[in-house]
Amino acid sequence: MQQTDMARRQAALLRLTTGIAAATDEADVYRSMVNGLHDEALGYNFLGAFLLDQASGDRVLQASMGWPDVPRDWRVHRGQGLSERALQDGQLHYTPDVTRAAGYLPSLASGSEVDVPLRVDGRTIGVLVVESSDPNAFGAEDFEILTAAANQASIAIGRARLLAEERRRVDEHKALLDTMADLSADLELPRVLQAVLSRAVTLLGVTGGEVAIYEEQAKQLVVVASEHIGKDSTGTRLGLGEGAMGHVARTREPLIIPSYHEWLGRSGQYADVTVHSVMAAPLLIGRRLVGAIATVHSDPNRVFGAEDLRLLTMFAPQAAIAIENARLYQAARRQKQYFEELVLNSPVAIVTLDKSQGVLSCNPAFERLFGYTQAEAVGRNLDDLISTEATRAEAEEYTRQAFDRPIHGIGRRRRQDGSFVDVEVLAVPVIVDGERLGLMALYHDISELLQARREAEAANSAKSQFLASMSHELRTPLNAIIGYSEMVQEEVEEMGQTGLASDVTKIRTAGRHLLALINDILDLSKIEAGKMELYLETFEIRTVVDEVVTTVRPLVEKNANRLNVELPVQPGTMRADLTKVRQMLLNLLSNACKFTERGTITLSIAREQDEALRGEAIVLRVADTGLGMTSEQMNRLFEAFSQAEASTTSKYGGTGLGLAITRRFSQMMGGDVTVMSELGKGSSFTVRLPATVAEAGS
Repeated sequence: MQQTDMARRQAALLRLTTGIAAATDEADVYRSMVNGLHDEALGYNFLGAFLLDQASGDRVLQASMGWPDVPRDWRVHRGQGLSERALQDGQLHYTPDVTRAAGYLPSLASGSEVDVPLRVDGRTIGVLVVESSDPNAFGAEDFEILTAAANQASIAIGRARLLAEERRRVDEHKALLDTMADLSADLELPRVLQAVLSRAVTLLGVTGGEVAIYEEQAKQLVVVASEHIGKDSTGTRLGLGEGAMGHVARTREPLIIPSYHEWLGRSGQYADVTVHSVMAAPLLIGRRLVGAIATVHSDPNRVFGAEDLRLLTMFAPQAAIAIENARLYQAARRQKQYFEELVLNSPVAIVTLDKSQGVLSCNPAFERLFGYTQAEAVGRNLDDLISTEATRAEAEEYTRQAFDRPIHGIGRRRRQDGSFVDVEVLAVPVIVDGERLGLMALYHDISELLQARREAEAANSAKSQFLASMSHELRTPLNAIIGYSEMVQEEVEEMGQTGLASDVTKIRTAGRHLLALINDILDLSKIEAGKMELYLETFEIRTVVDEVVTTVRPLVEKNANRLNVELPVQPGTMRADLTKVRQMLLNLLSNACKFTERGTITLSIAREQDEALRGEAIVLRVADTGLGMTSEQMNRLFEAFSQAEASTTSKYGGTGLGLAITRRFSQMMGGDVTVMSELGKGSSFTVRLPATVAEAGS
């Protein structure tokens, strides 16, 4: 009989072990352990498996046998019941007579109790409670069986939790993949933003939330999607640090707010919302801020924890990428629309070509200018469409060069009806990611402009030719007037008529002034007409300077100025047009004397090597301490008949031709004139000429 009982107990223990091992989840482990120990062969009639609630410290009933009136999910609070001892020290505790033990919860009128801890990874997670209605009902063998059962159940619970965690992570990963698949399938920004929020609400099981995007220029977050937060917050702007989303945007770290209305950092813009708890995270790509997301819950019993935060921080980077992709797509689409509208409405004819020089597209202005519709032009070679045999070589060369670099030119092209149009051409290569895909050409109709230019050039040429040919007729009577006035002055002085002598002097002075003015006008006209010639000769620079200084000395003294001349010890010679060099110096020194009073005028000559002139240069510089000029005045300084200010003419006189002629002479000899000036401090004019001026046509 004893052997039969032993066999039955062994069979019961085997069933217990098998049942625990076959449990599919943690709840099934508790049921299998309690049911297996309740086997008649083992004789345990009152059993309960309790799980410790870490937050409250309560023991929560997971499975039981023999306690008919115990409610489901029965809680034994902290400080109650004998089983708390096993939780505190992780050891088996035996109470032979429960009626004598303090703290016993009377589930039975009398009896004994064994409490065995359930431990996973060295941490007590619960307790197995076994009772008997008889005192002193348990012995060493029972302790061994119950401890073994608790240990096996603990191992199974640990395994079940690992499997549950793995399943949960797989489910989360799948949910995230599904989320990204859904988000990446749509590039319309408003829909993506709403989808991001809806997915986050579903994934976290919350009441609602918000999504905001970050505007870099304004340094603000703008709420672009809102769901079930107590109001529609779309359009709300938050500064960095303002509210939950502003806080995480500034810190770049997620945040849990257990009670939003008690949180000191809440925004005044959300004073009327009814949410209880908030969890927010920044939307980042690397460390670059894209926006922020906040999830909310209205139930005070729903407390956001570490797992919720982990889920949100897993979701946030994927959401940031989806939002950024949609924003980039929207920006690219807007830019595409902008350029399409720009091309469509441009008054300039625009055509794009592929690598084989076939027309890809053309705008309405191209259709109007050349008479081809887009349907007629697309696919055809551009040069076949708008060039003739006479212009074909030029057009093909433009096209060939434009595939490598921007080109600009003027030419004549043919319309569909056979008529011709003068055009300004600009062509640029189209390069994407380093690959040349084609080119874009722009054609501007300049027919009327060229005609007006031709007419203006013809009129100017006629004027210049007329003035140049009239030089003899204009100079002859003036020379006669000057000559006769000199003769009359001599006779009047011999007669002692001093009063008449001053009048005659005025006639002679006015005549010479008029002759100088006519000479300047004729010189300018000759230059414009192309009739001004250079008479090159080799001369001593010092001799020319001495002559000019002697000539200009009365003008220097007239305004009480001082003239400094700075020459090298051996200035040497130069080969140029002596008359024009002398006139240039006189023009510059005359201007300096005119606009300087009680100041210093400096004439300096130097020889320098000049890369632009490809050799030795003679540098003539005239500086003064006179009126000076503004940058605006200097911009029109070398224009013919122009002076720095209108008031200058009335106060100082002059025609405004001296500097224009000086520059033209300098350019004819291969040099140029530059100026530096500061209002109220004076001006400095520099003429750079080749030491040896090249012969015309060389």
